[in-house]
Amino acid sequence: MTGPVSDADAPFADLLGRLIQLLRERPEREAEVQNAVELLASRVERHEALIEAGIENSWAVDGDVLKERLQARQVDAIRIVPGAGAVELLALGRALAADDAPIASTQSVRVKLLPDPLPLLFSGPRESLANLTGAPGPRARAGDHLTGMVEGILRELEKAIDRQQWLAALHDAQAALRLLPSVRDDLRRGFAIALKRCLTAPVVEALIEQAYRIPEEQGRTSEVLRLGGFPVAERMLEILKQSDTIGPRAFLVDAIGGMPEAAPLVAPLLRSPRTAEVRLGADLLGRLGSIEVLKDLVPLADHPDERTRLAVIDALGRFRDKAALEPLRRALSHPSSATRARAGQTLAARGSGAYAMPLLAALEVEKDPATWEELLSALAAINAPESVAALTRVALEKHGLFSFGKAQARRQLAIVKSLAAANTPAARQALERIAAEGPEELRQAAKEGLRGEE
Repeated sequence: MTGPVSDADAPFADLLGRLIQLLRERPEREAEVQNAVELLASRVERHEALIEAGIENSWAVDGDVLKERLQARQVDAIRIVPGAGAVELLALGRALAADDAPIASTQSVRVKLLPDPLPLLFSGPRESLANLTGAPGPRARAGDHLTGMVEGILRELEKAIDRQQWLAALHDAQAALRLLPSVRDDLRRGFAIALKRCLTAPVVEALIEQAYRIPEEQGRTSEVLRLGGFPVAERMLEILKQSDTIGPRAFLVDAIGGMPEAAPLVAPLLRSPRTAEVRLGADLLGRLGSIEVLKDLVPLADHPDERTRLAVIDALGRFRDKAALEPLRRALSHPSSATRARAGQTLAARGSGAYAMPLLAALEVEKDPATWEELLSALAAINAPESVAALTRVALEKHGLFSFGKAQARRQLAIVKSLAAANTPAARQALERIAAEGPEELRQAAKEGLRGEE
C-alpha cells in the first residue's frame, strides 16, 4: 500500500488511488474500504472533483496507481459532482480496480472513456494484452500529432531510464514500439533508431531482471527486447546457455524466437557438445523457421539423446518445407517409443490427410500399448477424409489388421473413443458410419460418442 487510506489531508485523486489499490490487494478488509469510501464522499460533499488521465500526453505511470488504472481501462476523465454518494463512489472504485468490468456513468459520477481504443494497456493481466498484438496505431490522428506523441513518449522513456524506473521504461518503450507502424514513413526509421539506442546493455539487464521478478511483464518485455537486434539477442543467448533448464527464462526464448536476424547466432548451438545447448538451438531455430538451417537440423532427428531427439522433432514440425517431413516419417519406426509417439503427434498436428497412411502403417506394427494409444489419438485428430477412411476400416474389419479376438475388440472400442474425443467433423462422419454398420457393441459406443459431441 502507498499510504493510509484515512489520510484526511491527501488530494481526492490520491484517496481514490488508495481505494483502488485496497480493492485490488485487500478487498476483504471491508471496514477499511468503507472508511475510504466515506472519506471520498466527504471530499465531494460541497465541491466537485475532476480527474484527467492525460493519456495522450504522459505515458509513464511513475508508480501512480490511479494513473495506471485510468490508462489500463482507457478512461480519459472523471467528473464527480458535489453530493456524490458513497454507493456511487464505491462502484467507481470497484470498476477501476477490475480488469474488465464496465465503467458506467451516473448523474453524479461522469466518466469519459477514450473514443477510439489505443493499442496500449500498461497494466493488468497478460491476457488483456494478448489481443492487442499487431494492433494498428490510433485512427483518425493527424500525422504531425502522432509524431509529437511518439517524441513525447521517447522523452518519457529517457527520463524513466535516468531515474531507473524500469517498469515505466518498459511501458514507454512498448508504447513507442506499438505506435511506430503508424508514423509517417520518412520519420519511422529515425524513431526506430532512437528507440533502439535506448536499449543499452544496462537497460536490457535491468528489464530482464525486472521480468524475473514480475512474471506478468515477461510478454511485453520479450516484445521490447526483440527490437534490440543482434547485440541483445547475443546477451539473451548467453543467459540461456548458463543453465541446462529454461524455467523462468522462457520469455527470453520467446524474444529470440521472434528475431529472424538471430539465426546465424543460434545455428552453432546445434554443434555444441552439450545436449542442453543443442536442444536450445533446435527450439529456437524451429521458432525462427530459417530454411537454411534445415540441413543441419534434419540429421539430429536420430540424435542418441532422447530429449534432444524430441526437441528436434518438435522443431521440424514447425517447418512447412518438404525436407522436414522425411525425418519425421523415419522417426515413426525409431526404436524409442517416446520418439515414435512424438513423431506421430507432430505429423498429425499438420492436419493433412496425406499423413493418415503413414500413421496407420505405424499403428499396424506398434507393439507398445501406450504408444499405440498416442498414435491412434494423433490419427483420429486429423480432420481429413483419409483419416476417416483409415480408422473406419480398422474399426469395422472383422479379420486382418487386429484379428486378435478380445484384444481386437478392445482396440476397436479404443478407436471409437478416440474419434469421439477428437470431436472433428471427419471424426463424426466416422462415428456415424460405425454406428450404422458396426457390430452391436461398437454401434452402441459410437452412438454414445455422437451423443457426447452434441
